[in-house]
Amino acid sequence: MSTAPEPTTRLAIVCTVAFVGLNIVFYLMSNSYFETQRPPLSHDEMTKIRASFAVFSAVIAAGAFLAGFRARWVGHALPLLLGAVNIVAGIAALIHHLTLALSMTLLISGLLMPVLSWQSFHRSRPAWAFLFTMCLVFAVAEFFGAPKIRGALDVSLWTTMILPGLNAVAAGALILIRHEYVDRTPIPA
Repeated sequence: MSTAPEPTTRLAIVCTVAFVGLNIVFYLMSNSYFETQRPPLSHDEMTKIRASFAVFSAVIAAGAFLAGFRARWVGHALPLLLGAVNIVAGIAALIHHLTLALSMTLLISGLLMPVLSWQSFHRSRPAWAFLFTMCLVFAVAEFFGAPKIRGALDVSLWTTMILPGLNAVAAGALILIRHEYVDRTPIPA
């Protein structure tokens, strides 16, 4: 008689298989990419790129596992962390004289995300919806802005992809708990 693994075990297996599978595919595809580079990349450079992808995929896989396991906590804790990151980035943008729009967007979102997380955690439907939308918008914006950030910070592209990945995980966790925010009061006709 076989028994199905418990949900936590299944989720761990799925996340682990996804992590290993993505890294195998990345390794194979990166070989083709590295062969086309002129001048050729050194072995150390190739290893560094693959290691940064492994770190990126491990962080996202761990976040996805935790979101599937404890969606309510992850969906509210990640925006707290990401809000703090936005505040630091906003201050750095001001110090380095980057555009005022970027600085203010980072600072305002950095202040809003913890407030919205707190309100959403206490079952505020509007705060949940706004927080979900902010995480989703930042996931998309940071995804497309990652090459620019990589160039400005002189780090690996995969390192800069961690933040949009974490925003996507936060949005996913918030979607998993959407049933907690259903408005049960009838709308008057």
